[in-house]
Amino acid sequence: MGLFVCIEGVDCVGKTTVSESLARRIGAVYYKSPGGVYAKERKVVDESVDPLRRYFFYRAAVQYDSGIIAGLLRFSHVVCDRYIYSTFAVHAAMDEKIQSLFETTGIMMPDYVFLLTADEAILRKRMAERPNITALESNFMLHKRADELFKLQGHSVIDTTSTTVDEVVETILLRLSQKGAL
Repeated sequence: MGLFVCIEGVDCVGKTTVSESLARRIGAVYYKSPGGVYAKERKVVDESVDPLRRYFFYRAAVQYDSGIIAGLLRFSHVVCDRYIYSTFAVHAAMDEKIQSLFETTGIMMPDYVFLLTADEAILRKRMAERPNITALESNFMLHKRADELFKLQGHSVIDTTSTTVDEVVETILLRLSQKGAL
C-alpha cells in the first residue's frame, strides 16, 4: 500500500505547484480533488449555489475521490491537491453551521497532511497574476477564516510566503523522513 499525502490550504498558497513537484520527487501519482465529473461541474457549483449545497457537492466529490485514491494506493504513493480538510475549512468559513457537519466516515484518510499558508500581501500578489480569478477565490476574509479553521485541525503547517517550491518540497520530505514515512 502506498503513502497518501495531502496538501491543503486556501487559494494561492501553492498547493498545486507543491503537490505536482512532491509527486515527481517521490514517484507518486498526483491527484487533484475534486476529480472526475465533479471537476467538470465545480465551476457551476461554485458560482451558483448556497454554501450548504456547495458543501454537500464537495463532500460527495471527496467520497468519489476516496475510491479513486484507494485504488491508486494499491500500486503507488498518492499526493493529493486538497481533499476533505479543504472541503471542511472553506465551507465552515462560509457558514459556521457547516462545522457541525464535518465527518470522515467511509473515506480514505491521508497518512500525512501538510497545510500551506502565506501572508495576505503574497496571496494578493499571486492572485493578481492568475487569469480569470473568481469573486470567491479573491475573498480574503473567507481565506482568513478558512486558514484559521485549517490551523485548528493540527496539521503540519508550512508558510510559503518567502520560500520557493523546492524549499517547501524539501521541508515536506524532511518531515516525512523524520516520521519514517520515506
